[in-house]
Amino acid sequence: MDLSQTDTQEFHPRFPERTCTSSELNYLSRWPLGSPERIEKLWMIWSVKESAYKAYKQYKPDMSGWWNSFEVMPEKGQVLCHGELLLNVNTEKGFGGKEGNIPYIHTLVYSPSLTLEQIKRDVTWMDTDLDHSKAVRDFTVRKLFGVRLKPETIDWSKEESGAPVLKVNQESLNGCLSLSHHGRFVAFATNYIV
Repeated sequence: MDLSQTDTQEFHPRFPERTCTSSELNYLSRWPLGSPERIEKLWMIWSVKESAYKAYKQYKPDMSGWWNSFEVMPEKGQVLCHGELLLNVNTEKGFGGKEGNIPYIHTLVYSPSLTLEQIKRDVTWMDTDLDHSKAVRDFTVRKLFGVRLKPETIDWSKEESGAPVLKVNQESLNGCLSLSHHGRFVAFATNYIV
C-alpha cells in the first residue's frame, strides 16, 4: 500500500467507523485523531483486512461479508476471519521509489501452518506509466526465476476464488500466490517451491 497516495490522506470522515470493528477503533484511539501515526495504523488495519479477505476467499470462495467480518488483533499479529479462521499477520513499513523516500506498508496474512521463512515475498516501486497488472506479474516471475524462463513458457490463470495461478510449461506451480498493487508499488507473496 502506497502511503503517499492522496486517498490514504484524504478519506471520508466515517471511513474508520465503516471499516473497523469496535476493538480496532479502541486500538486506534491510542493516537490523536488525525495524527500521522493514527492514519498509518488505520491503513495497516485496512491492509490486513484486504490481505485476510484474499486468504479467506481461497479457503471459502463463496464467502460474503467484508470489513467487519475480519477482526485484526495487532498486538497478537493475527486476524480472525468470519469468526472461524485465525491467520497470522506480518506487516512491514518500508520506503521505496527512486530516492527511497516513498512510504509503503506491505502486509502478509498467512496460515499458522506456515512460517515466514517458507514464504517468498517482495515489494518494488514502479513507474506510474506501467500497467499494474502486467508489472506485478513480470516482477513476480523475475524474482522467482530470474531471467532463466522464456516468456512463452509462462501462463497465468485464476482459481475459482480469483487467486492467481502461475503456470510454467503448462503446469501449475504447487502452493498459493498473492499479487497486489497500490499506487506505485507492486508486491507478491507465495509459498511456491521453485
